[in-house]
Amino acid sequence: MADYRDVCYPLIAIIGVPVNLVAIAILCRGKCGLSKCITLYLVAMAVADLMVVIIEVLLYQINQTYKIFPSLEYAPFCLVHYALGHVALDCSVWLTVAFTFDRFVAICCTKFKSKYCTPKIAAVVIVTICLGFCLKNIPFYFLYMETSAACVRGNLMCLWKRALPIPGTWEGFSWSDRLLNPLLPFFLILILNTLTVRQIVAASKVRRGLRGRSNGEKQKDPEMENRRQSIILLFTLSGSFLLCWMTTILVFILARCLYTDLETTIRLFRAHDVGTVVQLFSCCTNTFIYGVTQTKFREQLKSTVVYPVTLLGKLIR
Repeated sequence: MADYRDVCYPLIAIIGVPVNLVAIAILCRGKCGLSKCITLYLVAMAVADLMVVIIEVLLYQINQTYKIFPSLEYAPFCLVHYALGHVALDCSVWLTVAFTFDRFVAICCTKFKSKYCTPKIAAVVIVTICLGFCLKNIPFYFLYMETSAACVRGNLMCLWKRALPIPGTWEGFSWSDRLLNPLLPFFLILILNTLTVRQIVAASKVRRGLRGRSNGEKQKDPEMENRRQSIILLFTLSGSFLLCWMTTILVFILARCLYTDLETTIRLFRAHDVGTVVQLFSCCTNTFIYGVTQTKFREQLKSTVVYPVTLLGKLIR
């Protein structure tokens, strides 16, 4: 009987690669009505999600079952691949945090907004995150080399990641890695969104009161409409992230904080596998979110889909 992962992971790859490529192409054109600052973050997030789908789903999860790239199971390729997988996941998660913080500053810190919410700062933040996590994950190469030393000698097969024990000398590094991803990002996004919602509710009440006194009747507020579009995009992106990572967070906390017998441990392993599938599926959702929440993105997507058909019709004629 086929494992559900044998269906889910190929499906994630089939969906994730094209939708992220389409999102990158459309966003890079800059015709979606979004600011350059937001566009930079969204492009960076799409690139990171694409890397996660390629490295973690296609080259690791699917490759374990179908052996598409057999050389990746041998050192030193597997060691480099493991480290790159951590880099891709960290960048994907922390770029979401950076985008959430950028929108928090734009909505809640009006005095700081003009200095921070600029394309230049966004580019610096994105590059810093990517370079920082490349350096931070270099130790994973040596961690996997040490933990699978018996298999790595003579350029033999590496062990699967989930089968590798963590030596005592690496335990602190493993905990700091878990703290940086996913625990800290999860709670940061939760806190930032809570503060943003509180600020929005307070500002909306004040603004409605002022406009009601000055106009005496209900009218559309262009500023609030623009802010509403930005808020919808922020909450759907960050909300999707929180939901997709919820299972992974809960399993991690339960496994570390509770005493578990063999039966409970097996259940946690199964829940962890489900959480991994859902977590990786989050790399496919952003493009659909753009399509649902952004009218101009939908228009660009339609023109992108229709253009090849129109061109083919012209060539046939």
